[in-house]
Amino acid sequence: MNTSRRSFLRRSAGALALAPIVPVGRLALRGGRDGALPDSADHSSIGAGGPQEAWVARARAEIPASTESLYFQTGGIGPAPNAVIDHVSERLGFQNRSPAEPRISEEMARIEPDLRAQLGRVFGAGTEEVALTHSTSEGIAIAAWGFNWEPGDEVVISNQEHPANVVPWYVLRDRFGLVIREIDLGTGTDLIDEVRGQLTDRTRMVSISHVSRNNGRTLRADESAELGTLLRSRGVAYHLDGAQGPGCVVTDFRALGCDAYSTCGHKWLLGPKGTGALFVRREMLDEVQLSWAGSHSHATMDYEGAYTLLPSAARYEFGTRALADFAGFARAVDWIEDIGLEKVEERIQSLVDHAVEVVDRTDGLGVSSPRARPDRSGVFVVQLPEGCDATQLYNDLREDEGILGSPVREERDFRLSIHFFNTRDEIDTAIAAIAMRCA
Repeated sequence: MNTSRRSFLRRSAGALALAPIVPVGRLALRGGRDGALPDSADHSSIGAGGPQEAWVARARAEIPASTESLYFQTGGIGPAPNAVIDHVSERLGFQNRSPAEPRISEEMARIEPDLRAQLGRVFGAGTEEVALTHSTSEGIAIAAWGFNWEPGDEVVISNQEHPANVVPWYVLRDRFGLVIREIDLGTGTDLIDEVRGQLTDRTRMVSISHVSRNNGRTLRADESAELGTLLRSRGVAYHLDGAQGPGCVVTDFRALGCDAYSTCGHKWLLGPKGTGALFVRREMLDEVQLSWAGSHSHATMDYEGAYTLLPSAARYEFGTRALADFAGFARAVDWIEDIGLEKVEERIQSLVDHAVEVVDRTDGLGVSSPRARPDRSGVFVVQLPEGCDATQLYNDLREDEGILGSPVREERDFRLSIHFFNTRDEIDTAIAAIAMRCA
């Protein structure tokens, strides 16, 4: 893209979001009415959009990706703050001083139980209901393979699922004769009616997204709880793919009413890659059986064939673990808690309000994701005009503008994952660039 066109995009967005970054103490100062500003800055002359809150400025200074590009890819992979990466590095160094030394190994061994307790407290589960995994996909696999499937048994999924919540069902279909039924979780459909319309006497599980990665629809806690009650009355297990949940929308395992909830640390929680969690309702621990196990899954065993499993969801864990990464996961949750989850979620919603307004006044573009709270999330999906290829748009924006978004399932949909560290100016710039590329 030539220089004059890039300059036009910046002017049309009313921002300098792609301008050079000038360090100011611990912060990085960017131009524009919503750029990162140091606490001591004079905010009185900032433009009509108002000043950047100091807490957002401090957070942006700790997230390198927020100043290296226009980062709207948190729904794919979130950028970790420096404090998280530093903590992983410190724990690795500490462990490596003498991994088998009891003083060191015992301290490292406390990481996992402490993290289970922390995740349970923050996201509405008992400590005994939390298993630590390496990804949302791993949690989905544990839930999917936890039942003795018979030919003709049915699972209900939706038309909004990530491959992680589709491919396991394909494999189970081909291996055991499972039947896959699908509901429409497009914007505006009725969750209960959709599921009820697919239930039969052979339905054994419903596995759908808490927040859709394709259209940003969020299951409200009340409708999810209602669905959970309906399914339990029919003996049907209920699993939620929560990859896009924690850190993006209010997430309370008990309030959602599901039996199992899979999530990860590396998206909206900004934790290390290779970390995740599976929440399993304590009453379902013996129903969701182990499909693979190993050392540390057991409470007792002998070499004559006797064993007992751990009485908690930790039974789904086994083997030598990357403890420093889990320590980083805990640090990431601490980091967001220090800011305040409610503050983060409210900031996301405010930015999405702005994104909706900008798209609405931009010719040729539409909004594919829900417009109103509480059905929406930070997964904001722009509908492109006819003939605009989302994959080509992704490549052009990434290569020419330094804007990182994502094509999704629908051919004309383009996703901007809007986290709290994004700014209104960045949203303006991204949408202006999309409009120009698709003109």
